[in-house]
Amino acid sequence: MPPLHPIFEAVLNGRFEDGLRLYQQQDAPTPDDDRWAGYCLYALGQPLVAKDLLIRAIGRGCGAAGAELVTVLRSLGDVRAAWAALAALLNQTLSPADRAYALRETAAMHLNDGQPLRALEALEEAWAILGGANEAGEHLKLQTAQLLGYTHHLLGRTAPAMHYLQFSLAGAMGVKRLQPLMTRAQVLLYDGRYEPARQDLTEAAALLALAPGAGAYHAYLNGLLSRAQGRWSDALGAFTEASASARSTGERSTEFLAELGSATVCTAIKEWRAAQQHLQRASRLHQTPWEGALMTLREGYFLGATGQPEAASRLLLARQSFSNLQLARETGWADLHLAEVYAAGTCANGTCAAEGQADHPESRALGAVNRAMLQRSELESVAPLLPELRLLPRLTALLLKSSEDPGASQLLRERRDILGHEPLEIRLRTLGLNQLEVDGQPIRLGLRRALEVVTFLLCRGPARRDIILGTLWPDEDPRKAKNYLYQVVFALKEALPSLQISHDRATGLYRLVCEGPLFSWDVEALKRSLSSDDDNERQRAVLGYTGLFLPEVDAEWAREERDALTFSVTTVGLKLIKRWSAEGEYQKCIDLCWRLLAVDPGDEVLAEYLVEAALELGGLAAAQRVLTEAATRAERELNDRPLWTGRLAQRLHHRVN
Repeated sequence: MPPLHPIFEAVLNGRFEDGLRLYQQQDAPTPDDDRWAGYCLYALGQPLVAKDLLIRAIGRGCGAAGAELVTVLRSLGDVRAAWAALAALLNQTLSPADRAYALRETAAMHLNDGQPLRALEALEEAWAILGGANEAGEHLKLQTAQLLGYTHHLLGRTAPAMHYLQFSLAGAMGVKRLQPLMTRAQVLLYDGRYEPARQDLTEAAALLALAPGAGAYHAYLNGLLSRAQGRWSDALGAFTEASASARSTGERSTEFLAELGSATVCTAIKEWRAAQQHLQRASRLHQTPWEGALMTLREGYFLGATGQPEAASRLLLARQSFSNLQLARETGWADLHLAEVYAAGTCANGTCAAEGQADHPESRALGAVNRAMLQRSELESVAPLLPELRLLPRLTALLLKSSEDPGASQLLRERRDILGHEPLEIRLRTLGLNQLEVDGQPIRLGLRRALEVVTFLLCRGPARRDIILGTLWPDEDPRKAKNYLYQVVFALKEALPSLQISHDRATGLYRLVCEGPLFSWDVEALKRSLSSDDDNERQRAVLGYTGLFLPEVDAEWAREERDALTFSVTTVGLKLIKRWSAEGEYQKCIDLCWRLLAVDPGDEVLAEYLVEAALELGGLAAAQRVLTEAATRAERELNDRPLWTGRLAQRLHHRVN
């Protein structure tokens, strides 16, 4: 058996820097030298330089270098050139090992296009060729096993996926473990095994110094895992790192995926402008049918989250594209996102009517959930759907109250089997009451002022300990106050590990952190709606103002927040009332006036608009009735007859005489 090419031997052993050093020592590099040095450059994170060297190798007669060229072009996102290079490669007479390599790259291209069945066909042919592989072919066999594992994973076949990945890892040493570790991490992630996935990515990270070209995708996988666990800050940081790294090396596909990852996180945390910017960047990068469908899905997610009526049509388009590609996982994702939009009731009438349920948003949403569960039958488990569910708060709330629906109950049951009893949703309610709910059920923390501390940190955090103690316990012995704060921190951690008060030792700041479940706070939602550009959303916010902020807390900070919030609600409501009064929308004026008078029963301006609208809409008798009722309510709340009662009655008398 002839000796291995020295640079190729370095490649087989993962010594890419050594291989490149050998090449640079050559006075007259051969075409084979160019080929294997090109691969070393690619592995070391220099795909553009690698591309030029591989093209040179082909031009000098080493046609088999086209296999590595396809790999590099694919990483650069140059899909058309990659397919052309692959066609040229397959038209040549190749050694068995190079033929298997070409088939492996054919499979990788099919996976790029979102066609795992065609990829599997090519990989099985390559696997058959490599059955009796020699030392040189054994390296390729391990790579092929890795891709076989990933392909079976995409088809929802976990057992064969893990079989091939275990085979690949069992035969790999050193840096050769990097790619199969990353692939297994992705498989484990979508199988709901987050901690083993994290362990694989940690082991892979230690190998990146030897193969920095994998750094961008490794960061992307970290982002996927953090997003699946609801760790938004970590996810956004990882996606940002992946995008920057991929951009610097020209890895178009990874940059596209990372930008979409950032867009989903920014949408989830309601950073709308940043989400739009990431979507715009991603829109310039996608090329394959699968990437196009994923782009459409993420656009639909953003449109749905921002209440745009065209969201459903966009998501239906994504669903159809995934279905055409026979991708059960992604089709299920689209169904869950459609359920989110339907649950919100923002579906465009034409789209809803096409589904035959225009007047039943919850029924339509649960129908989409049940369609997603049909995809689950092809996936062996709901685990591949769970990372998307993390993004969908309205659907989460609907599932929790729809346990009798077959699809909803099955989804919740299987989620619990996979993730244990991790909550889906934590909700803090502070308007009209002070209550913490986990999956719709109130929980008690055991300490009377624990939720006041939590709410304070949301309103005014992060904050130093002296600020917290001085605000919440201004008259208490500092040692007792400090001890009580520590008790609150411990009680929250014990009762609800997903929601914690963290302390940054470097800055001395305390902050509230929720990792995992969706977290919602009624005040935050109210403020967001009040600042909306949509009149209907602002109207819903005012009408849905369920009560005063922390009504039982008499601390000065709470009174300040309460007054500020009441002022905001009243100001927004009055602006709407003034506009509607001028436009003759008197019923809207009446509805909003009653809501605001419940907040501030003594407000004469509101009472005047109410009486005026009633007069215009129903005449003198109607105006007198609402004036009497408004005055009675005010007197009951204020223990005194409001002064404006007589003035408004006098004005009514003058208006009709």
